[in-house]
Amino acid sequence: MSKPRTRPRVCATKPSMEEDQARKVSPALMQRYPPRNVGKGVACISRLMLLIMPLGMLACSKVDSNAGQSRQSAHREVNLLLVTIDTLRADYVSCYGGNKVDTPAIDGLAARGVRFSQAFAQVPLTPPSHACILTGTYPPVHRLRDLEGFVLDDRLPTLATIAQSAGFRTAAIVAAAVLSRQYGLSRGFDSYADDIKAAKGKAPSRGIVAELRGNVVTERAIGWLEKFQQENTKQRSVTRFFLWVHYFDPHYPHDPPVPYRSRYPRDPYGGEVAYVDEQFGVLLNWLSSHRLAENTLVMLLSDHGESLGEHGEYTHGVFLYDSTMHIPMILAGPGISKGHVITQQVRTIDVMPTLVDYLGLFPGNQVQGQSLMPAIADGKAVPTQYSYMETLYPKTHLGWSELRGMRTEEWKLILAPKAELFQLKADPAESRNLLQQYPAQSDHLQKKVWEVAGIPRGNETLEIQPFSEQTREELRSLGYASSGTSQKLVLGQSGPDPKDQIHVLASIGRADQLMAENSFREAASLLRAKVSEDPTNPWIYEHLVTCYDELGQLSEAIRISKQAIRNKADTDRTYSDLGTIYLRLGDRTRATSSMEQAARMNPADLRNLCNLATVYLELGREPDSERILRSVLAQDSEHAAANNLLGVLEVQRGHPDLARQHFEAAIHADPNLVQAYMNLGILAQNSGQNKLAISYFKEFLEKAPLESNREFIPRVRAAIADLERGN
Repeated sequence: MSKPRTRPRVCATKPSMEEDQARKVSPALMQRYPPRNVGKGVACISRLMLLIMPLGMLACSKVDSNAGQSRQSAHREVNLLLVTIDTLRADYVSCYGGNKVDTPAIDGLAARGVRFSQAFAQVPLTPPSHACILTGTYPPVHRLRDLEGFVLDDRLPTLATIAQSAGFRTAAIVAAAVLSRQYGLSRGFDSYADDIKAAKGKAPSRGIVAELRGNVVTERAIGWLEKFQQENTKQRSVTRFFLWVHYFDPHYPHDPPVPYRSRYPRDPYGGEVAYVDEQFGVLLNWLSSHRLAENTLVMLLSDHGESLGEHGEYTHGVFLYDSTMHIPMILAGPGISKGHVITQQVRTIDVMPTLVDYLGLFPGNQVQGQSLMPAIADGKAVPTQYSYMETLYPKTHLGWSELRGMRTEEWKLILAPKAELFQLKADPAESRNLLQQYPAQSDHLQKKVWEVAGIPRGNETLEIQPFSEQTREELRSLGYASSGTSQKLVLGQSGPDPKDQIHVLASIGRADQLMAENSFREAASLLRAKVSEDPTNPWIYEHLVTCYDELGQLSEAIRISKQAIRNKADTDRTYSDLGTIYLRLGDRTRATSSMEQAARMNPADLRNLCNLATVYLELGREPDSERILRSVLAQDSEHAAANNLLGVLEVQRGHPDLARQHFEAAIHADPNLVQAYMNLGILAQNSGQNKLAISYFKEFLEKAPLESNREFIPRVRAAIADLERGN
């Protein structure tokens, strides 16, 4: 989609309007509000006290009773390797006719297996598409409908739960935060490697690491396989494995490593594709050299494609055109014919029943996909002629209408405020809308859409689950327009048609680039002109608030926030941003009210909760502050900011030992939490432990960012000098 390419940026802390101007570290502990980062809505107000951590439906659908059932295939004692390459267009793979980059590893897999030339995704977004792959069901059934606020239905069997029940060792290596275990996709995996920050992946995008390079993914996958082999050898067992390996490199931001950056200087997306092919080849070569290839079934596919300007979209997520829905899909392994091409339309929901059928297992009664084994083994047609599609992303993040669609080999219908019907073979570019010429065909496909959706003509209300600020930051770093949402999502094609908003999409994409370059005045001017054109778009308001905040125009930031509320484009972010702005202006009453509203709308935004607890503490409402902090720790027992703030609270209560425990817990959770080092140093100083105090103060100086700690660093140095003279 043409996602606005916002990535969080660590900004310099703004000085508090109330900050004490002390010249050296006070024997009292220090308290501070956090810096406001672009897209984070976090303000910073400092004062002498304790240093505080930066605030910081199963839908009815017609399912074939024989869907996915075994073709009496024999139980195969083979391993299963599922490889998903995020955002990979079919026409960038050489064996699909692409001539833009070389993809020898993928081509080699196709040469020794079956290639599906017409494979299509159900959703142009990573989490819901992978849910389709792993469950064999459409989004209305598996319930993981979008990027934020949705979780996989835990009652559905998945490829992992089925394999695990059959005795397979199961593991997943995922390369991006958009597949973290919070989405529910980890169920059934003995091991689910989703720790993005622990490895050196792509260079952090404005302080956020949300994806891994392909080489890290390959290393992790090989490491798991080596351990599996060692355990099998030691136990002399014949345990099989199911390993899911997810590569993310072709996804935005497109930044291929050397030498692919220089090989494809004008096509960074192509460079990423070539690089990920290389890494996939490394994994395949390891399997061959360790004698696992001959006994391993390999399924490779993409979750969705990437629009590179078609229909005005420059990434994916907004539209349902084939540029983002047509994907590569290849199957190779024991018993699979070599070099075969299947040309009938197939879908991502067909992957799970196909693999389960191959293994001689049962996919469950709710699967909606079809096993493709009859086509693979016997050349028989499989009933996959209807492919349902949807994207809620335009609605959830941009305030526009959601899209649904139905695709056959000849026709595609896209339901929107202005519906579109394309005759695909005659018009593969989907440029001629034939809705008026073929009303009967349109009506037929509409009925098929609502059969899958299980609702009458699109009227649907979805409950949005709370999601954390960390999730938003990670999504933004990957280019998604993540601006929060309301607690309920009402569908029904009531918003603007996304195709009518192409000019807005282009403008906010440009504004995002300007913000990345710190050109906030230009970005604000561009976005301000779009408010009247698109008054219900929450992304515009949020980023205007960010621009005005960075420019120090706080009254304008408040005005824009109130305008978003009047136009019903408000989300929990609107209120958390308002709260921090009011806090910077010293209006704790309005700050408290706004933050409380944000907390009611999204109790999983732990940063806002820590902000609120801080204000409560400032107002002397210690019981309320503790209540909020305990709720944070109930959601994340190792939350660094909450532990640091609880330490502040215990100091105020005269409990230095309890305070020290919380500060130490904060550092354990986040070794770079400079405020906790400061607080521990002052505690040690107050108790006469000068050497320990010096040690903590030096840790603070070593780790503290200069821009956000200018007022403290000189005082810490002075305190160290005084302590050393005292020794």
